[in-house]
Amino acid sequence: MKKFTTLVTIIVSLSTSAASASELISLKDYLKQELSSSPKMAKEVFKVEGADKGKLAKLAPSAQDTSFTFYYGKSATGGIEKACTVVPQEGKEGLITVGVCYDVNGVVTAVTILTSEEERGKKITEQSFLKQFKGKKVTDAFQLNTDVDGISGATWSSKAVAEALRKTSFAFKTYVGGKK
Repeated sequence: MKKFTTLVTIIVSLSTSAASASELISLKDYLKQELSSSPKMAKEVFKVEGADKGKLAKLAPSAQDTSFTFYYGKSATGGIEKACTVVPQEGKEGLITVGVCYDVNGVVTAVTILTSEEERGKKITEQSFLKQFKGKKVTDAFQLNTDVDGISGATWSSKAVAEALRKTSFAFKTYVGGKK
């Protein structure tokens, strides 16, 4: 009986911690949503090394990223049509997972929150906030109150999403830009 009670306790603990991060869309469904119009798909992982670590730290001070994974939607001939990446970002109340897609010219085509532990900042998941990023370029600053409008009462969460855009823009410029 004691083993059963311990097992139940472990299962409840695991499901409670998993439930604290609200999954809004799975990675698989996100990629299907964003890349299904392309005839081919590919994946490429880039390690953040050397001078790139310092450059990333300047743009995104809380960045802990050691690599970036890009998922490509490709044409029938193999040319990149769209590049998407997903990054973890620390919010005020916990982890936020942000997905960002770019066209071949480095223009943001979509921003999606895949998971979020933010309670007070949950409005960052709404299109009314996320749509402001569409059409921005990798060269934009993504700074709150400069070229990004924050959400009243969710300043930290808004800053976190803006930092995620700075990280992904850096990664696109550094590793993907110029590939066609």
